[in-house]
Amino acid sequence: MNQNDPKCACRGGTLMRFVQPILLSLLSEAPDHGYNLVHRIGETALWQDAVPDAAGVYRVLRDMEARGLVQSHLDADSIAGMGKRVFAITDEGRTCMGNWLVTLRAYRDGVTDVIGRLEQALPDAPAEGCCCQTKK
Repeated sequence: MNQNDPKCACRGGTLMRFVQPILLSLLSEAPDHGYNLVHRIGETALWQDAVPDAAGVYRVLRDMEARGLVQSHLDADSIAGMGKRVFAITDEGRTCMGNWLVTLRAYRDGVTDVIGRLEQALPDAPAEGCCCQTKK
């Protein structure tokens, strides 16, 4: 991979697994259209203004709906033929959000441990290049 490739794992480019808890938190504020949700995810600190893959977000939303975490309906006010879908969190989704909170706190503790280990191993080393580059 190229060192500037935003999809590189060591550059944080594999964040799709965090879409579900972000969607649940956004939908806990208010129901919203998928298109708006994609852009609101990009506004979170974790995504740093990078817009996630819309198809991937819609896949997560469909999966969440199939599991009863969200429900959706076609927006009656949308332009004819466009059929914008509005998503809303369910009670099961709120329970899932609580489970994510426990899980993410545990991840945070683990990430803090890894950061400490990296800082001990490389106390003065700035991040340069990318370790995932394909060598020719």
